[in-house]
Amino acid sequence: MLLRLRTTISCGLLSAVLIMSGCVSQSQPGVYGRDFDPQEAAKTRMSLGLTYLQNNNYTQAKKNLDKALEFNPDSADVQYAMAYYYQLVGDDARAQGFYETALELAPNNGDIANSYGAFKCQLGEYESAKAYFFQAINSQRYANAAQTYENLALCAQSQGKIDEAINYFQDALKHQPTRVKSLFLLSELYVMTEQWGEASQTLQRYNKVAKLTADSLWLSYEIAKGQGDEAAAKGYGEMMVSLFPDDGLTQRYLAQSKAGLRKVITKQKSSEAGLNSAVSVSNAEETSVHSEQNRKITTQSAKIHVVKPGENLYRISRLHNIRMAKLQEWNNLSNSGAIIAGQTLWLVPPSEQEE
Repeated sequence: MLLRLRTTISCGLLSAVLIMSGCVSQSQPGVYGRDFDPQEAAKTRMSLGLTYLQNNNYTQAKKNLDKALEFNPDSADVQYAMAYYYQLVGDDARAQGFYETALELAPNNGDIANSYGAFKCQLGEYESAKAYFFQAINSQRYANAAQTYENLALCAQSQGKIDEAINYFQDALKHQPTRVKSLFLLSELYVMTEQWGEASQTLQRYNKVAKLTADSLWLSYEIAKGQGDEAAAKGYGEMMVSLFPDDGLTQRYLAQSKAGLRKVITKQKSSEAGLNSAVSVSNAEETSVHSEQNRKITTQSAKIHVVKPGENLYRISRLHNIRMAKLQEWNNLSNSGAIIAGQTLWLVPPSEQEE
């Protein structure tokens, strides 16, 4: 859910950055030529530092960002880059300090406000995050309102504010009607809240602009079941089996199908035998089958889940067939619920968690 700073560097510019940074690094400390431009040198060092961050070389990233800060401490972009570095390494206090300085230097910079909002959401400070997200949206020259509304929705969802999340996803789609991620996540929320008509319409919009996946087929399957269309639900399930046989959601569909078949057979036998007590036995067996299938799915899953960009607790709970409340409890997320890309979540209770 965390918005990451994106830096686009062309091959030519990257080569120039490397050459220029090499020249600076070979100079004696504190000694620069007459033509030395500290602002340009800061830009070079900042770009190089961000490139190192992209390649997970944190040591060189820090060295170059420190140089950039030394050359031009009054640059909002440099302060922003430093905030991003400290955010990545988990030094929240320093990250916050650099974010605030960056916004003091450039209060109308929507990109900085948007990222600071994402950072505040990561800390569980929802109201503060909202303020910075709206600061970005209201910036006159900010062109990424759809992305920021999407971030607002994800932040609201992480705090359990589902109605607000739905409204923000709708706002994102007003600015960018074919935004794939917002369409899919909004469809998920409609399914989660059993708003089947809205879910179906939104997923249809998604399917027009995105390729078919196991996730989208699973949503179609859930929507069809919610609408009582068992034939359509079965059709979507069979498509999952045909196109994505090894996906975890497909295995979950198969488990549910077997449990449903077992239920039908048991009921038929009970009816033919004319045993009134068979109904309770059938229900007990159905519960047992569900429990066994769920146990197998959970056992096959790893004990941990590493959060991918764009994932949320609802999707993770659905993927591993674990209730959201349990995930929050097992990972001490009950007060915040915010998760970020790269975060590790336990999929088992504390008694089974390994040190």
